[in-house]
Amino acid sequence: MAEAMRIIRDELGEDAIIVSTQKGEEGGVRVTAALDIVEDLDPLDDHHHHSPEVADLGDILSEAMEQHSVPGRLADRLLRAASGLNTDDPALALAGALDSQFRFAPMPENDFRRPIMLIGPPGAGKTLTVAKLATRCVMARRTVRVITTDTVKAGGVEQLSALTSVLKLKLQTADNPGDLKRYCAERGKYLQLIDSAGINPFDPAELKELKNLIDAAEADPMLVLPGGGDVHEAAEIAEMFKTLGTSRLIATRLDLARRLGFMLVAAEIGQFRFSHVSTSPRVAEGLAPLNPVSLARLLLSQERGISTPAFGDRVFA
Repeated sequence: MAEAMRIIRDELGEDAIIVSTQKGEEGGVRVTAALDIVEDLDPLDDHHHHSPEVADLGDILSEAMEQHSVPGRLADRLLRAASGLNTDDPALALAGALDSQFRFAPMPENDFRRPIMLIGPPGAGKTLTVAKLATRCVMARRTVRVITTDTVKAGGVEQLSALTSVLKLKLQTADNPGDLKRYCAERGKYLQLIDSAGINPFDPAELKELKNLIDAAEADPMLVLPGGGDVHEAAEIAEMFKTLGTSRLIATRLDLARRLGFMLVAAEIGQFRFSHVSTSPRVAEGLAPLNPVSLARLLLSQERGISTPAFGDRVFA
């Protein structure tokens, strides 16, 4: 822990404070730290910053929970966790509470052990998210292969092909589990991103077909959910996709959403780790990894765009 503190001070300076600590999955320590600079975090509007009528931390966070339609049970847990932290800053208190209730694990772009398959209901934004992830890899000079199993939907292959051609990537199409298994046989050499067709999670036949593709690719499935969804629908959708071994959640179209409770509910019910959020329809921008501080800022801010927050989140072995 002392070594973790030293690294945090070196990277963030003497103003860095600890938001929360957790034991890592492999025996290390996961530390979430932030810079205690209110104007940099800027999670609230001017009324919240300056009005004594809304100065109480509990009131601010309760208002945010209600605004985002967070169910009472989950909201109460977050509020209790936030009240136990030694900070008066709403963003830092909420970040610590989120860190205590959820897991955060952005997609590892340099981990080639398993292909990444994006799954979800129709129209969730899987194809655009695959293109965004591929763009990030290309810009970082990482080798990436893009595969699609969405060969039935009209225009599905053409849309992704147009996006990958700009990146000078050849799009592979897999019509069945056998094709997909062959394409993914070279796993371990580079990152493989798989776009899948949207399915109805309440249709057992469609779930089984998707499960066959996941198994054939030995893929790591990540759920893509669009913003603006009802929290109860999100809970039921998450419960069904959980049966496929889904590991992470990517939330899209947050620029069109004003209530984000669906994200919290889906992650809770599905036991998903938060990965990324998408806040723009443009391929080259708007995809950001999530961590407790940036999610707290989203929940407390009137704006949906993500600016670079003043925080650090590292795993210390």
